[in-house]
Amino acid sequence: MKKLTFILFTLFTLTMHADEGMWVMGNISEKTDSVLRSLGLELSPDELYSTETPSLNDAIIQLGGFCSGVVVSNDGLVFTNHHCGFGAIQDHSTPKHDYLKYGFYAKTFADELPNEGLYVLFHIKTVDVTDLILSAVPEGATGWVKDSLINVVSQKLMEMVDYSGKGIQSEVNPFYKGSKYFLSVYQRYDDVRLVYAPPQCLGKYGGDTDNWMWPRQTCDFSVFRIYADKDNAPAEYSKDNVPYHPRKFAHVSTQGYRDGSYAMTLGYPGSTDRYLSSYGIWNTMRTENDVRYQVRGVKLAILDEAMKQSDALRIMYASKYASSSNYWKFSLGQNTALDNLKVIDEKQQLEKELMEWAAQDPQTRGKYLGITDSLKILYQEAYDTYYGRNLWIESLYSGSEILSFVIHNMMGSYSDDRFQENVAKVYRDIDVDTDKKVFLAMLTNYLAHIPNERLQLPHVQQEVDSLWGGDFGKYVDNLYAKSVFAHPDELKKVHNFSELGKDPMLDVAADAVGGLMAIWGSSNRENEYERLLGDGIREMNHDKEYYPDANFTMRLSYGLCKPIDFAPGTTGLKEEATALITSPRSFLNKHEQNPTEMDFELIPQVYKWMKAGKFSKQYIDKNTGQLPLCFLTTNDITGGNSGSGMFDGKGRLIGLAFDGNWEAMSGDLKFDNALQRCIGVDIRWVLSVIDDYSHAKRLIKELTIE
Repeated sequence: MKKLTFILFTLFTLTMHADEGMWVMGNISEKTDSVLRSLGLELSPDELYSTETPSLNDAIIQLGGFCSGVVVSNDGLVFTNHHCGFGAIQDHSTPKHDYLKYGFYAKTFADELPNEGLYVLFHIKTVDVTDLILSAVPEGATGWVKDSLINVVSQKLMEMVDYSGKGIQSEVNPFYKGSKYFLSVYQRYDDVRLVYAPPQCLGKYGGDTDNWMWPRQTCDFSVFRIYADKDNAPAEYSKDNVPYHPRKFAHVSTQGYRDGSYAMTLGYPGSTDRYLSSYGIWNTMRTENDVRYQVRGVKLAILDEAMKQSDALRIMYASKYASSSNYWKFSLGQNTALDNLKVIDEKQQLEKELMEWAAQDPQTRGKYLGITDSLKILYQEAYDTYYGRNLWIESLYSGSEILSFVIHNMMGSYSDDRFQENVAKVYRDIDVDTDKKVFLAMLTNYLAHIPNERLQLPHVQQEVDSLWGGDFGKYVDNLYAKSVFAHPDELKKVHNFSELGKDPMLDVAADAVGGLMAIWGSSNRENEYERLLGDGIREMNHDKEYYPDANFTMRLSYGLCKPIDFAPGTTGLKEEATALITSPRSFLNKHEQNPTEMDFELIPQVYKWMKAGKFSKQYIDKNTGQLPLCFLTTNDITGGNSGSGMFDGKGRLIGLAFDGNWEAMSGDLKFDNALQRCIGVDIRWVLSVIDDYSHAKRLIKELTIE
């Protein structure tokens, strides 16, 4: 009977909750571990994560503070996504050496290209420090008092970390909105070099059209290498550095998978907010997603037009355009999915149940009563502030790059004694004429939508009205004519930012920053109620195991290889819309049906290679007889997981996670077990491009392939 009960429990778990969750390495419970094993994990807990012996955890890296990756050789070779390496590839590209368009391959170690500012972090350990932190906070402390005490204790805990090894750093992160705290320790390496990038028509195949969609054929990968000093310790870039030898590197599997095979991702998911209240979700939809989609749509149209003018402008703005457009489309998709899945209605029902549960025992549960009413009022009162703040960020802080550069300097984000260094770095990828068009569009769009009087830019508006008769075009023409920030050659003669006290662009920045500072801390009272709401839900459902929201700390997610069976023909390729993997034929179909569409254009070399179909036998899938391109799993991922290794039950690399699916774009706020999918590039597609297309045999020889 006990055995039958366990089997039924396991089946229920697999059906209902098998795939949801981003679990903290080193803090996976026995209950969750048993689910992993029932799904097909063969590694022991110590083989997954250990502070004593090498484990798979040691092969996973955080890349540059924005992506994930996996070490795949004893010489520090790293696989990550093409879109994660896109900025580095663009930095090294010129019209003469167009690595974006044609790809890049370093044939020797000496040819590998350094990348200023790019680093990797290795996760060493994570420790629960909740009791140490919360014991220092008096009961009833809230707001800045509570935050200050937590910051002081967090700093002291980080100071206690052993920093005797080079490159050690640590951070304390809140979990469950501050109900728990963990200290994570990392080792940082700053010499990271570009080794390989496929042509953009492979690495970004499908572009904005296919972004967040299935079927996919994108070969979304790039290759870097970590370098260290002669003692294998972290070091700044030097020609004397040597390839880093990792504690552990991942083996690669060409054996493939089938429908129902175990799959897990290891990486650094950026941010989710799945315990957010119904009022918080509505606020996100209206003041974040709506704003981002509207403003970026205006900016992207200008950049798109500029990029069509020349190869130089295309290369200059390629990375910026790709980064901006990714979450432009995400914002629309998330709102659409939240509406379709009626997530707010579901949240309201859960909140109603919590209030009823709390009312049953007001003596012990009284702290939860009235939470939802308070949240409703607070979000209503803060609407204009949230909307205005996000509009400010999208339009002014992230709009014109010249204005953004001035604001960063004014707010102290850049060091004044490195002013010229920052000028060289930022202005390398600014076209002043394009920036001027962006500035005008962002300014007029901002003033047309801003709801908060304190963010109205009164001095700018006064000058436009008094000197230019309300003509913003004439105002911007004059501004760019007179500001040294719009004349890079003149700006290069200035030694310090502080020398530019009378520049008119400074007046614009001062107007913008002044308004923002007046409202910056005025809309966070709801955070404490959101935390309390989450505490109540977990207490009410104490038998359920709740994972913490993503916060760019190391996480494991698990699931199964599983096709989509709920949206046939999503992108018109009905024969593969419900398939587990995509094929070279579907890749060619999209190109041949859309030969002049930018997202599906192929350079002649790639088209000839794909058309010939001469792929090495070891990369062909045994079940389909074809080269597998991309595949689907039910793993739980989000932004930051890009480049995460996808592993089978033996801990072997089978792919790289790079996207989610349109039907479940609500995932950051509500995971849907039936709809959610992770899209990965099959490692055999990666290897075939490296081997069969580029003939980069030296990289293949570095790998341990099973």
